[in-house]
Amino acid sequence: MKSMHFLLTLNVGKGNSMSYTFPFTLFNYFKYYINAANGKGHGVHSPFVFSFICSVLNNKELKQEADYSNKYRALVTRMVAYYMPVSVMELEAIPSSKVKVLEEIENTNTIGLLYIKQIKNAEDLTNYFNAALKKINTQSILIFEGIHVSKKMEVSWETIKMHKEVKLTIDLYKLGIVFFRQEQLEKENFIIRF
Repeated sequence: MKSMHFLLTLNVGKGNSMSYTFPFTLFNYFKYYINAANGKGHGVHSPFVFSFICSVLNNKELKQEADYSNKYRALVTRMVAYYMPVSVMELEAIPSSKVKVLEEIENTNTIGLLYIKQIKNAEDLTNYFNAALKKINTQSILIFEGIHVSKKMEVSWETIKMHKEVKLTIDLYKLGIVFFRQEQLEKENFIIRF
């Protein structure tokens, strides 16, 4: 076990900008799974998050309507059906589209729900979040894919969680969901098994 820990530390330490190695990704997911709240809502004391778990994560009718092979994409579809945001943007953050993603965000009037897929760079994640902040309101929802792909991405996610405008975050391991609900008096961050 000691040699495995050394190997993981060695790989993570290489600039921290590269994606985690497979063994560390597995270890990281196991850590998430152990620390995550039950995906059925047991023990979750926030009424809003409990409603999210019961009405979005586990809603059988919405699951059937959004029958995709990618469960995270299907979840976003269910969120749109449940929250009915004023606008929906789904953007892909592949390396050649960074500028286009920022332009799309800057050219919108207001963000209802923004889903950015395939983010692999922590600086990009921060830039997308900062651009989106200029277009949010209390009902806006931001969804970022890839929050645990590298140490730097995890640091960026932690910075987003601490931002003064952010009222609630939900970590589903592959997706980070951000809410700006002004009626939420205290900041809350949840890790939920999905």
